[in-house]
Amino acid sequence: MDPWQTLNAELDAWAASDKVADLWWRDDDAIAAGARLDRLISITETTGLLLAVIPSHAEDGLAKSVSDASHVKVAQHGYAHVNHAGRGLGLGAWELGLHRGEQAVLDDLDCGRELLAKLLVDDFIPVIVPPWNHMDPALYSSVAARGYLGVSGFGPRQADTPSGTGRSDFVIVNAHCDLIRWKTGAVFKGERKTINQLVEHLHNRRSGAVDVNEPTGYLTHHLDLDDDGWAFSEKLVRHINDHPAARWQDDVAALFGDNL
Repeated sequence: MDPWQTLNAELDAWAASDKVADLWWRDDDAIAAGARLDRLISITETTGLLLAVIPSHAEDGLAKSVSDASHVKVAQHGYAHVNHAGRGLGLGAWELGLHRGEQAVLDDLDCGRELLAKLLVDDFIPVIVPPWNHMDPALYSSVAARGYLGVSGFGPRQADTPSGTGRSDFVIVNAHCDLIRWKTGAVFKGERKTINQLVEHLHNRRSGAVDVNEPTGYLTHHLDLDDDGWAFSEKLVRHINDHPAARWQDDVAALFGDNL
């Protein structure tokens, strides 16, 4: 079956259940204005966009690009996107782990938040997007106490609100589909694999295997998208917009309870 027909079949199943499948869009590793960011902002005009910005690398010109786009909000992508985990241990890359002690991580986050709040002003929302989607859950209570609204990683969440934070409004809203294959260099992994990843999460939500209330998150990295990745993303926007049982959560701030 054509992969787009596979997506249609899943969305039709939502319609048959009298439900609407909601999706949202996150883009990681932003640092500066430019043609690629402009293209992303244009594509996401009807979808909404959470732009995860690396604080220590953020350039002043980014502010104007974002402020001119009312559908874009900015989250904090760690601090410097630097791996502090030991290499060769099979642990993956971690900036927001406990490898260097909790206080060092929190100090970096405090600094990064100050930088972004000053640069982006009203477009910044206090949400952490961990580099490489890795953040030690032991940090949740400390970042919640600092007034962050939540965290966005990757994969179906175990709970919308993690236990032990002392706050019922600190939320997890993850992404679930990454269209890039990274192991051999950043290239689009193909329509079928990307759509299958979307459909898997949509199907599991509909069946109750995962949290039905967590919108399906589409993840891009605009600095790494190739031509096929851009083309797919543009087609996906149209496809979701055209299906009566699908919609984009265009107010991304509201996903984290930010109604300002």
